[in-house]
Amino acid sequence: MKTADFAPSDPKPDLPSRKGPGGTILAAWILAALFAGVSFQALANPFLGSRYPAPQPNPSWSEPGEPIPVEGTGWTPVLAKLENSEARVRRAWHNLATAQVLLTHARVRRYPRGEPFFKIRDRVIFLEAERTSSETQFLELVQQSRRAGMPAGTLSTFMDFSDEIERDRKQRASAVDEYVEP
Repeated sequence: MKTADFAPSDPKPDLPSRKGPGGTILAAWILAALFAGVSFQALANPFLGSRYPAPQPNPSWSEPGEPIPVEGTGWTPVLAKLENSEARVRRAWHNLATAQVLLTHARVRRYPRGEPFFKIRDRVIFLEAERTSSETQFLELVQQSRRAGMPAGTLSTFMDFSDEIERDRKQRASAVDEYVEP
């Protein structure tokens, strides 16, 4: 018996061959898809998102902006003081949140250690005091403006922000009360 007897024969010699000059047709389609930049995941289901969350940017400190000059007559200087004080409160909130995120990361990773860790912790303590003082100053300015007779339409946005500060303070106090057992 010869080896040629076991060679597969083409069942229908009149049909065109599936082989082309560059290999099989399937390989040609795969190469075309790769050259076109189509990924197989996108072909499988374009509505499936990634299982991994998008990377979060590193927290950054809020740079102090230029304070509004306090000058003029009437309610203009009072309004400038209120806007400057509100900006100070918002900056203190942002910087404290940034410092707390950095402190949490340092605690979870247990890095940095020693003096750099204590600097981050001290910065959080300092920024908590800054937040408290800026909120107190803003609330006092709003009450002084209200007692001085500032028009309600002008003062309403600042009153809304002072209500937000009060709600935030109550929420922080209740969180501390829940955390500390009697």
